[in-house]
Amino acid sequence: MKVLGPNQINLDKWESLLLKSSYSSPFQTPDFYRFCKQSKYLSCDVFAIENNEGNYVAVCLATIQKEKGLKSYFSRRAIIYGGPIIAENFSQEAFGLLLNVIESKLKKKVIYIEVRNYHNYSAFRNEYDKKEWLYQPYLNIKVSFAFSNALEILSSFKYNRRREVKLSIKSGLAYGSTDSPDDIGEVYNILHKLYTQEVGLPLPPLKYFEDLRETGLLKAFVVKDNEKTVGGSFCLVLNNQAIYTYYYCGLRDYKPKTYPTHLAVLAAMEYGVNNNLKYLDFMGAGLANKDYGVRKYKKEFGGNVVEEGRFLKITNKPLYKLGVLAMKILKKKD
Repeated sequence: MKVLGPNQINLDKWESLLLKSSYSSPFQTPDFYRFCKQSKYLSCDVFAIENNEGNYVAVCLATIQKEKGLKSYFSRRAIIYGGPIIAENFSQEAFGLLLNVIESKLKKKVIYIEVRNYHNYSAFRNEYDKKEWLYQPYLNIKVSFAFSNALEILSSFKYNRRREVKLSIKSGLAYGSTDSPDDIGEVYNILHKLYTQEVGLPLPPLKYFEDLRETGLLKAFVVKDNEKTVGGSFCLVLNNQAIYTYYYCGLRDYKPKTYPTHLAVLAAMEYGVNNNLKYLDFMGAGLANKDYGVRKYKKEFGGNVVEEGRFLKITNKPLYKLGVLAMKILKKKD
């Protein structure tokens, strides 16, 4: 087997593996790689393993991230969204080789590497353990699109969620996909306010979402009350496979009997069903051993809770420990 770096990768061979692998996600595509390379807000690294027949049996795209200002030094990390793409007959030995490559190529650039799985990699847990990666029991929720048409979606919701959606529609809220720059900007403004005032986590700038939409990976959805934008969602799509709720939002306490955020998710689900996708991926539901209010919210849409977990490799233990402490102190000052 041959290990290939960014300047050696054949995008056609990558695309071929993507189409055949059951471990594929939009974050591990050539399109997302091109986006990261051109983005001012992300950098990335990518590695491939080629077999003796000249076919790719593994590809791994890692985004390199850090916070701004004083936090930047202590927050240098590599995030592998979705987990690596691997061939169906990928061996334990080959997976061990892939982990060696990931660590050796990234360890001088970041303090830690985190793999956020969107598929079940439990078959390779032993290889992670051998290489001293730490397993974290993160949950996720996936909604299977086992519907003959979009009208059947509501029937799978929990009673209260179904009732709230119906009330919202009866109150005059409308929802759907959008290509309008104005709509996208208005959805972003709601999202930005939410992340600034309530969530307390960094949010990419509007340009990030505009550029990502140009790749074709991102679909935007908007919720309106007449001409007023009251919610929406930015979702990534892997054709013929799944739609991922990257970000979604709605105005809080907008007016009685309206729930814009519910409709932002419903819009994504209807798009998935109408375009023959297999499921919606909520991209996380917190640690299995901790209460997480968002998990309860997501479960109301009728999905299944799965534990696909995350794997963490600390590449610089002293800086990692110092960074955890520093980030807590700096967050309190914000």
